[in-house]
Amino acid sequence: MKRLLLTSNGLSNLRLIKEAKKLLTKPADETKVLVMYTLRKKSYVKYLRRTKKQLIKLGIKRKNIICINISKKIKKPNLDFDIFYSCGGNTFYILDRIRKTGFDKIIKSFVKKGGFYVGLSAGSIIVHKTIELAGWGRERDLNDINLKNLTGLKITNTMVFPHYRAGLKKEVDEFKKIVNYPVIELRDGRALLILGNKFKRV
Repeated sequence: MKRLLLTSNGLSNLRLIKEAKKLLTKPADETKVLVMYTLRKKSYVKYLRRTKKQLIKLGIKRKNIICINISKKIKKPNLDFDIFYSCGGNTFYILDRIRKTGFDKIIKSFVKKGGFYVGLSAGSIIVHKTIELAGWGRERDLNDINLKNLTGLKITNTMVFPHYRAGLKKEVDEFKKIVNYPVIELRDGRALLILGNKFKRV
């Protein structure tokens, strides 16, 4: 059964940490996490640090958090992990890098086997059948790598719109009119929980 927690800005509050704990299949202090991130800008390091702090609050031991920077060439990762955590950033760049590093196949296989996937912002968008949402609206990601193939990982047919706020309602409503799949708005501090074919906002 699919187990996904698609967040706007990570496990940023106690409610989301509690939801994540419910999805663990072993004690938190025995759980291993693979964190996938990009480092296009040095400033992204602060987001990685924040992610680690959130995982430690979940009860994960620091030694059980393995971070892999897909901005560079990588060796085949150790696939002995219980949670796959995909950080945010530029969605077009992330999709391009997971294809080039083979992480697209790793994620799909992991989720298919019932692994627990946590997405943060762009990490929540890439699991959809397309990342076209990333290029929509005034706060869209810049497709500065000129990525042509916007096909996502096709793990879910429900799209999330992260970092939503009332001022973006008009453009989100316009986007909903031109697509044929559900779009769930997520404010920071919220997430979409997907279990099998069922989903709910948390």
